[in-house]
Amino acid sequence: MSGLTVMLGFSMFFLSVLWFIVDVLEQPAVLGIVLMAVSIPRVAMMIYGGVLADKIRKSFIMFTTNFLQVLVMAAMIVLFVNDWLQISSLIVIALVFGFLDAFFFPAVSSMIPIIVRDEELQRANSLFQGSTELMFIIGPLIAGFLLTIGDFTLTFSAAGLFILVSAVLVFPPFIKDPEPDKRPEGSTAVTDLKEGLAYVWNSSLHRSGTFTIVIINLFMIGPLIVSFPILVSALGGTPFELSLLEGGLAAGTFLASVALIAWNVRNRRGRLVLYALLASFILFFVFSQVETMPFLVLLTAFSGFAAMFVYLPTVTMVQEKTDKAKLGRVMSIITLAASGFEPVAFGLISLLVAAQLPIQTILSVTAVTGLLLGVLLVWKSPDFRKMD
Repeated sequence: MSGLTVMLGFSMFFLSVLWFIVDVLEQPAVLGIVLMAVSIPRVAMMIYGGVLADKIRKSFIMFTTNFLQVLVMAAMIVLFVNDWLQISSLIVIALVFGFLDAFFFPAVSSMIPIIVRDEELQRANSLFQGSTELMFIIGPLIAGFLLTIGDFTLTFSAAGLFILVSAVLVFPPFIKDPEPDKRPEGSTAVTDLKEGLAYVWNSSLHRSGTFTIVIINLFMIGPLIVSFPILVSALGGTPFELSLLEGGLAAGTFLASVALIAWNVRNRRGRLVLYALLASFILFFVFSQVETMPFLVLLTAFSGFAAMFVYLPTVTMVQEKTDKAKLGRVMSIITLAASGFEPVAFGLISLLVAAQLPIQTILSVTAVTGLLLGVLLVWKSPDFRKMD
């Protein structure tokens, strides 16, 4: 419930901020700067967030970050009411939100396997991820409705209220998650970080799982997301068709989460992940060749569906096979692999489009590259293929 309400608040917050920049400030050129202000501190601090999650009670980290975000929302409302909310203050707010996200997500992803039995971990991860995807569909709709009947004070307040509810739900006395074991004397953040990186690198499961998530995000998810507005514009489409593509991706990932809740797969998950990885890039390549909008929406949904069969079983296997004392650091590395490479894809695709290359050609090359890397991973990861 905490994850559901915080994601609802986040999605409402981001849509409201982006619309405020476009509609009120009339500076759409700075949208990319604000999005970068969110992603850069998140990527930069994600690993340290994992280190902290192995030292401090995870519910305390989640409660603190959510509560601080509520204070940021309150400050933003004050700035808006007094007509002081400008691009500079929005960039600072985005930086703070991204910074706090870097601590929240390693904590929640490493807490799930502590409070859930291994045999239910797949369903728990699927339920959490599915709720996240659903909120990123519902949140913008609620924000759009509130902006229709009121102003930004209403949407910012509603977003802050949902984040406050999330903080209350993870109040440590409610969750009662255990305190982490005390670290050895002389242990520092740097040594803890090195220990976590070495732990991932020396395990074939963790190493192959991390590479799998990097490949799917760098060569499919990132290019797919950034291609939507470019592709719709190149095909002479409308904003409604853009929303259909974005909704298709969210619907595909959500349905995959539901499927994994119903089908609590426990056998040959490594093979399932690698086959789903190859299937994702085949679907993505077909997507790059199609120019008819209904088929593009359908292929987007299928691609998102296959991609979740890569991500969720991989995360579950990693959680099950990780020493509980290192879960925070390991999950921060996995989260970084999942979210840290999407901005790289955004930048690369934008540069290639600026060089006047057709978007379909760019997507074809990235799909083929991802497929070849997937085949190489299948060949070089026999132990991962045999994982249950």
